[in-house]
Amino acid sequence: MARSVFFSFAYEDVKNFKVNVVRQSWRTKFDDETFVDGSIWETDKTHEPEEIMELIGDGLSGTSVTTILIGESTANRRWVNYEIVRSFDKGNGILGVHINRIRGTCGATPRGKDPLVRLGLEVVDEGTRINFYELVNGQWYVYDDLPSIRNKKSNSLYFDEYQQFNKLYRFSELFGTLCWDLDNGYQHFASWIRFAAQQVGR
Repeated sequence: MARSVFFSFAYEDVKNFKVNVVRQSWRTKFDDETFVDGSIWETDKTHEPEEIMELIGDGLSGTSVTTILIGESTANRRWVNYEIVRSFDKGNGILGVHINRIRGTCGATPRGKDPLVRLGLEVVDEGTRINFYELVNGQWYVYDDLPSIRNKKSNSLYFDEYQQFNKLYRFSELFGTLCWDLDNGYQHFASWIRFAAQQVGR
């Protein structure tokens, strides 16, 4: 079954070819899977913020899973964070993948911080709304690019086991992060994508 995947990444990991190792893996490995790529390229992120948000929304359209390719300095990138939060709002499955151990053109690089650890949410107003936060210099702040959404059916799935309203949950408590190298992504990436989709009923 074909899966439409949105890849979120920092541009330097495109230049050093780490991102493309993952994005192109299906061409050589997964005969029965097609990962349709909805990624937004760095050249598209030179527009005004409103235009970038619209481009990201267009890129996410038709996708069922968002994969964050985590390099050395991916965390706290404005548009990576926005892609994650918009993916949640859309009801996509979300998966983090550390790519620092992929050699690329520069060899292995230090393990970067996980963006899913640095984004948070809380369900408020008796479950009717979800507020978003980002961790900056050790403090949680309202996530200004998308502070709050209505708690729709597509994202209420994540709270079947969480009955506490008005409590902040990190995205990493809801979604998993793996390592391309240590967890053998070349062999298992298709199953990771399937699980992320199934987690949210996609």
